[in-house]
Amino acid sequence: MKRKEITNGEELLLQEQFTAYFRLYEYPLYCFALKTIQSEILARDIIQEVFIKLWTVRDQFSTITNIEDYLYKMVRNKVVDVLRQLANDRRLRAEYFNDHQWEESRTYDNMIAKEYEFALSEAINQLPPQRRIIYQLSQVEGRTRNEIAEKLSISPSTVKNQLTAALSYLRKIAAGQIKLF
Repeated sequence: MKRKEITNGEELLLQEQFTAYFRLYEYPLYCFALKTIQSEILARDIIQEVFIKLWTVRDQFSTITNIEDYLYKMVRNKVVDVLRQLANDRRLRAEYFNDHQWEESRTYDNMIAKEYEFALSEAINQLPPQRRIIYQLSQVEGRTRNEIAEKLSISPSTVKNQLTAALSYLRKIAAGQIKLF
């Protein structure tokens, strides 16, 4: 089947779309791969290969109905391929097990903390403006409800309601960010 010729304008749009996908999904996909493969180097290699593959099919972006599912499936398949290679290649397996630290990894803990911070930051940015201000005054600056109410010229019960809504929303969003294999 012959591929359709892509114009310069279409190519620029595809490049922008690819860049947006990379910026949005590169870190979460890396975390996903790292959780499974438990090797930073292998996880980086997997993500690099997945995005190279995505670049080669950029002219088919319009046919991909859910890019997030598509990318996670690509990473999962690549992880399986790498694990299969490790199982079948004695030299690779020896290198992997010799270089791999089996004690509790600080890198993994740091990665989880960064993933959580990123999810929380994104969720805070999605709050309505007044709710975001109330949240930041309370949780970041440590101000009391009465101080916030006075500063914003609203009632303390409004502060309480807005803060409760903000915290509830943030818990729900942060919990939904964790992807399991």
